[in-house]
Amino acid sequence: LVVRDPLVALQSVAREHRHRFKGPVVGITGSAGKTSTKELTALLLGGEGGGVLATEANLNNHIGVALTLCRLDPSMHRVAVVEAGISAPGEMDVLAGMIEPDIAVITLIGPAHLEELGGLEGVAREKSALARALRPSGLAIFPSSCLVYQPFRDLPAERSLVLEPVSRIQGMHRQQGRVPFSIEHEEGSTLVSIGIGALPGITLSLRRVSDGMAQNAALAACASMRAGAERADVESRICDWQPASMRGEWRTREGQTVYLDCYNANPASMTDALSVFEAVAPKGEPRLFLIGCMEELGDDAPRYHFELGRSLRLSPGDRLMVVGGLAGEVVKGALAAGIPEANVEASETVGPLAERVSRFRGAVFVKGSRRHELESAFRFELEGAAHA
Repeated sequence: LVVRDPLVALQSVAREHRHRFKGPVVGITGSAGKTSTKELTALLLGGEGGGVLATEANLNNHIGVALTLCRLDPSMHRVAVVEAGISAPGEMDVLAGMIEPDIAVITLIGPAHLEELGGLEGVAREKSALARALRPSGLAIFPSSCLVYQPFRDLPAERSLVLEPVSRIQGMHRQQGRVPFSIEHEEGSTLVSIGIGALPGITLSLRRVSDGMAQNAALAACASMRAGAERADVESRICDWQPASMRGEWRTREGQTVYLDCYNANPASMTDALSVFEAVAPKGEPRLFLIGCMEELGDDAPRYHFELGRSLRLSPGDRLMVVGGLAGEVVKGALAAGIPEANVEASETVGPLAERVSRFRGAVFVKGSRRHELESAFRFELEGAAHA
């Protein structure tokens, strides 16, 4: 009697399901924005009602990817969108081997899971494995920032589509393998113009989002059109998009406007979230920054946290509360930036800060790694609150 390892058996079944599926499979990874890009891509392709199978929530590890692929049913699904997340070397090879993407999307390369992956070059090497696992006619789609790293420069140019940010796309000469896109922020909205398809390209209209989320939308649009979506459908479906829970939500309650983005955090996503909060938060109101420490940054973690604190710009009526083991480094950086000590508070856990958070009146920024559960500081106030 031969007893097979249950995970190996599950992954074997997943590969069989994948091999039987004839529709396009989109694989998505990156240091930040994986889940948002996955959800945007699924939406632009028509969603569940349109025959799209997508990873549920962020079930993106060895088990989650296998379970997603095992749900593939050619009688129900015409396309699949599969999210892949890793934290250690070699994991992407296993996930990519199951997904065998027709389209591989890499959102960005940034400081995440550095402790295991060994620096940004290590992150790039692991993430690019999804692109190296493309099927013969496949296409890798990624932003030009990835080309800083050798593993992306080594990818075949004829099987790569590189998104390049520009100030405006009108009148630009189109270059093979390159897609220009521009971001224009207006009060309450963001317009993303993408030089893909027939001239003049496509324009996505979203609620006001960060530059990072706008880039995610551009990646999703390119992936969905490669997978068969029509331009008109992409432009109309984007109007139905809303951020997922705790991933850039604006919520309101009496006396507070809350930007809730605390599903996860790394230096790149923290900077991106701060930019949209500072742009959209009501002007003239006091602000509270409730920040949780960022995990798995390796030996450079203290430096990243110090730099985060030093990057903050607080007005006299603003407050900073930091949660986690490296909160002291954020505080040091904030003090070095000239923020008064009286305006700053640190805690190992969010519990001791909860009462003062709930009593604060003004705009509240909430972001940190998942382990800190920052939303628990005002969970009851947020439940059932309306989207701003």
